[in-house]
Amino acid sequence: MTKVEFEKLTERYNAGKCTPEEIAFVEKWVDLNFGMDGDKLVFESEPEATITGEDMWLNIQDAAGISRRWARPWSREWFFWGMAASVALLLVAGLFLFGKDKKSPELTMTGLETHNTSVNRQRIILPDSSVVTLAKGAGIITSESYGERTRTVRLTGEAFFEIKRNPKKPFLVYSGDLVTEVLGTSFNVKPELEGKTIEVSVVTGKVSVYTSEKDRNQRRSGVIINPNQKVVYNTESKTIRQDIVENPKIVLPDAPELIFKFDEVPVETVLSTLRHAYGMEIVVNNSGLNDCKFTGNLNGFDLFKQLNYICDAIDAQYEVRGTTIFLTGNGCKDSG
Repeated sequence: MTKVEFEKLTERYNAGKCTPEEIAFVEKWVDLNFGMDGDKLVFESEPEATITGEDMWLNIQDAAGISRRWARPWSREWFFWGMAASVALLLVAGLFLFGKDKKSPELTMTGLETHNTSVNRQRIILPDSSVVTLAKGAGIITSESYGERTRTVRLTGEAFFEIKRNPKKPFLVYSGDLVTEVLGTSFNVKPELEGKTIEVSVVTGKVSVYTSEKDRNQRRSGVIINPNQKVVYNTESKTIRQDIVENPKIVLPDAPELIFKFDEVPVETVLSTLRHAYGMEIVVNNSGLNDCKFTGNLNGFDLFKQLNYICDAIDAQYEVRGTTIFLTGNGCKDSG
């Protein structure tokens, strides 16, 4: 077998496509190319050769994920094919054992590569007319197979995506070992803290964010996030945390200009307006707060400033837990 053929076989190992037939082929190849005369021993004793040869094949078969078998009893010839064959076999087994599940094919993606070397953001049009806006220093690789089954890109740095909807061809962004999958939406991917975290925030639509690596039970860590929500992925601990973006935007289409102006309105109605406007989950732990009346013009303020004014008026407090806002309090200030 040539070096190129060995490299191809290694690629199949890394892709998890090893078959019993491939193991049998390697055995046959070794037998034909590295058979040695009995007087050219590379081990001090036949038992030592037996242990070494058997261990080697057990390791390769374990790595291949197939049941252990022996094509035929080990003869004295096989004990002495020795070091040359072991180098080749350990190369294959080692690359498989240490490379398995470390990288998916997308991690070594090939295709059209674009880097933003300017000081301004750079707008890139993808083959399906989706738009990617690269931040300074960011780069993107568009897969050679883009649009065949999926629309896949690999990102380094920060970028904002505006994706054309196509339910039949999901859009996948690989950033480090984090994957963001969408059908049609706009979102931002931003590495932070010198690459120790990756933040994905949603502006419109819905995205699924998950790790490219699986655990020992073949499961991935992942969440689904909606507009005004984000996830922060820690590249060291491999954990995903859900949160609310720093400055939530109104997602209600065609919202009236005076949507946040209230006059002696029950807090339940006020909070309902906020829920619909921002697409946010707001929970009140004391139902008595819902009956409190609120008067005020909250237009022109961001969500958290609006919540501060509401809480001051009804003697309550709010806190963010993940992607949910909780209001707590004993009741209204003017309640007897």
